[in-house]
Amino acid sequence: MQCDTAGIFCNAAAVRLCDYTGAMPSGRADRNASLLLILMAALAALAGAGAPVPAWAAGIAAWAAGFQLWPRLGARQKRQVAWLIGLGLLALAVAAILGARGAWIGILTQNNALLGMLVGVSFLQLVGLDGRPDERLPEGRGALWRTLAGVHLFGAVINLSAVFIMADRLGGRGGRLSGAQAAVLVRGFLAAAMWSPFFAAVAVALTYAPGSTLVGVVSAGLPFAAMLLLLAGRRLERELGDALPRFVGYPMHVGALWLPLLLAVTVGIGRQVLPDWSALAVITVAAPLIAILVTLVRSGPAATFKRLGDQARSRLPAMSGELALFLAAAVFASGLQGLLQASGHWLPFDHFGALQAALVLAAMMGAAMLGVHAVISIAVVSAWLAPIAPDPVLLATVFSQSWAIGLAVSPLSGIHLAIQGRYGIAATEMARGNGRYGLQAYALAALWLSLIGAWRGVSFY
Repeated sequence: MQCDTAGIFCNAAAVRLCDYTGAMPSGRADRNASLLLILMAALAALAGAGAPVPAWAAGIAAWAAGFQLWPRLGARQKRQVAWLIGLGLLALAVAAILGARGAWIGILTQNNALLGMLVGVSFLQLVGLDGRPDERLPEGRGALWRTLAGVHLFGAVINLSAVFIMADRLGGRGGRLSGAQAAVLVRGFLAAAMWSPFFAAVAVALTYAPGSTLVGVVSAGLPFAAMLLLLAGRRLERELGDALPRFVGYPMHVGALWLPLLLAVTVGIGRQVLPDWSALAVITVAAPLIAILVTLVRSGPAATFKRLGDQARSRLPAMSGELALFLAAAVFASGLQGLLQASGHWLPFDHFGALQAALVLAAMMGAAMLGVHAVISIAVVSAWLAPIAPDPVLLATVFSQSWAIGLAVSPLSGIHLAIQGRYGIAATEMARGNGRYGLQAYALAALWLSLIGAWRGVSFY
């Protein structure tokens, strides 16, 4: 069992045993896995920086860590991962029989940069949120909007940890987190999937939309994230009705925004100073360096060293869910790509415009409601559409939207299961509560895709 801190995959029973750090009892396997994950991140960053390091080296370290952490997975996770790997290997075998060559290397290379980024970003949990525990909680309309903006900005940086920190401050540990408070946290957090370079969704979009760039993804995603936040806040105001003045929110302050701004500036400068580095390589290196420097300034060398040790012993092994899912997705995607390469390709359309993008997004959201994780549907769609070479920004936007909206309406999404296990609000209840929001967000997404298509010079259909 484990908790994950990136909002990707969470065992509900484990959440009851973990705090927001994702800490679980560790042993020799956990220590070995931590060292392997750090090695994997370093190798992935070196490969992304153009160093003479083979891409498959990071993959070997990732798989070795995955084997060490396998016992941490719950039974449901093990079944899902085993099915994905089994289907992927079967597809690779059939592809090889049909004459495809080289597809298997994707098992060791497909998601290395993404996993390295997740390891690097996990160190941002050392920084946490600024706040005064004795401060009175604000109420009313302003509190709702500040909470929505706060969980969005800090969730974009420290991921699911921000949700737990804020929910605990609102009284969630005593089971007093309301449905409206949960909706604010879920909708605000997931909207960061549209643009945050520290969010797994953006890394997935960059990985599975060939030719996409961080600048393109952020340019297309940031305005849409603002639209989602506006839609989420207005809907919550209507849903609360007369209870809006009594809504209790999180005490956010302008002075607390230094961390998101510092990270954004650092990544931007890094991309300019190191143009040969991939965006994910810059993030993999910048995130832990900033976290360590900030912790040194705040707490001194001794406390920093101790917290780094805690990170290695407990928080890195707690990534077992993400690690297993992305490794399995690499096998599955490689198998699909090999099979499509060997057996020809069929599509109901020969062009990927805004209309086709909206239809694909609807299918991906439907799959999410049935419990198919966004990572899997993204891998399938990427392999399926590869022969027609979709516009990379349009495709990456669809992938980010499937994460930001699809997980909000999925009863089996990691964030819903995490809140259910920790605060006692049923995941199905939260997914149903987000139903109208999801429908309106989809309509807004379809409109946005048409604008992105026009911007990119792609015909509507």
